[in-house]
Amino acid sequence: MQSEKVSGKYERIGILGGSFDPIHMGHINIAFNAMAEYDLDEVWFIPAGHSPNKAESDMTPAEDRARMVELAIEDYRAFRLSRMEIESQTVSYTYLTMTMLTEQYPRTHFYFIMGADSLDYFEQWRHPEIIAQKAVILVAVRDHMDLMQIGKKIEEIKKLFQADIRPLTGGKTDISSTILRDAVAGGRQTFDHLPPKVEEYIRNHGLYRKS
Repeated sequence: MQSEKVSGKYERIGILGGSFDPIHMGHINIAFNAMAEYDLDEVWFIPAGHSPNKAESDMTPAEDRARMVELAIEDYRAFRLSRMEIESQTVSYTYLTMTMLTEQYPRTHFYFIMGADSLDYFEQWRHPEIIAQKAVILVAVRDHMDLMQIGKKIEEIKKLFQADIRPLTGGKTDISSTILRDAVAGGRQTFDHLPPKVEEYIRNHGLYRKS
């Protein structure tokens, strides 16, 4: 993946990982919010390869998920697809991904974007202290969440891991991939929540249909 401008390397890169099964407008909105609120140069979307939290048999094949991400972001110049986790033979632990990125791009400041719902168990992730060391952590707050409660949790995590954690509050992000898969399986419309090219890909490839 290239991370260079004509005048030199990018300095501020957002990292947005996940299964993206499928990628939806909530993901796109989170990426735009991060760029606007924290002046990022790019956001890299990294689909999980071997997820530590989900059985791969329950996930859509990695190539389909990667292609959907590619289609969703191809019209946005500041968004990039990274296949690093898909092509890796190891489990897709965030601390490994961030370690590899900081080694490969030593002049880049990384901003790891995560959902606020994951913050409740962040200390249970594999090596959260390494993630905190390698990147500023941006916490995307869903529409229904209590900002005061999230603020308290952020302060707890900061004390535990000396982390730089900042809230990300703008835009509509309260969309669920699980609900979208169920909607597609049930033949219900999802036009408001899926990028049009992604919806077309799902339809053309028969993804999420009940067998």
